[in-house]
Amino acid sequence: MDVYTTEEQQVEAIKKWWKTNGNSVLIGITVAIVAVFGWQLFHQNNRANGESAAALYTELQESATLVQQDRMEKKTAELEGHLATFNHLATQLKEDFAKTEYAVFAALLLAREKVQTEKLDEALTELKWANENAKSDALRLVANLRLARVLAAKGDREAALKQLDSVQPGAQADSYEEVRGDIYVQLGDAAKARDAYKKAMDLSAAKGNGTSRPILKIKHDNLLVADK
Repeated sequence: MDVYTTEEQQVEAIKKWWKTNGNSVLIGITVAIVAVFGWQLFHQNNRANGESAAALYTELQESATLVQQDRMEKKTAELEGHLATFNHLATQLKEDFAKTEYAVFAALLLAREKVQTEKLDEALTELKWANENAKSDALRLVANLRLARVLAAKGDREAALKQLDSVQPGAQADSYEEVRGDIYVQLGDAAKARDAYKKAMDLSAAKGNGTSRPILKIKHDNLLVADK
């Protein structure tokens, strides 16, 4: 804006400038305000959804515990009711909060329940869903590992081995090698099973300050005894 010699000229120039540019300025301010409040609302909704999903998952865990207790104590009537509640809560989490990790946790719990009741095809469905919808690599690796276990339990051991090979297991490498050893045992290949268990022991020891998980040594040594 030019330098004006009188105050009246300055005011008149400002009026003309505002008449020309005022709408754009107001629109810009409005957009900025909407963006700020929209961003805040987005995070508030995300936080609210996360809190609701967490609360629902807590209920699901409690329900799962009751199901296990009823099954151990052979409380048939109670088991039926608690199982219905468990399935309802898990389904609700998957449908209403599908974009949260809690939905994946729900699928993993559903899969465990299906395995316990020997509904392996349904367990596979839940684990595949968990594998596809997990947001973190760690959780995806858990789902993938359990998927391999269920495939092996169904007798599809080659598919189970391919499932193990489909990812880089990272910090879970010892668990992956353990399952690989279990599968080779099922296939009757003791040599490969021993190698897998030995790798699992070494990997576990590296994570555990030189001490591996005891079950790995038991599995490895049992194969040595069997060969004698």
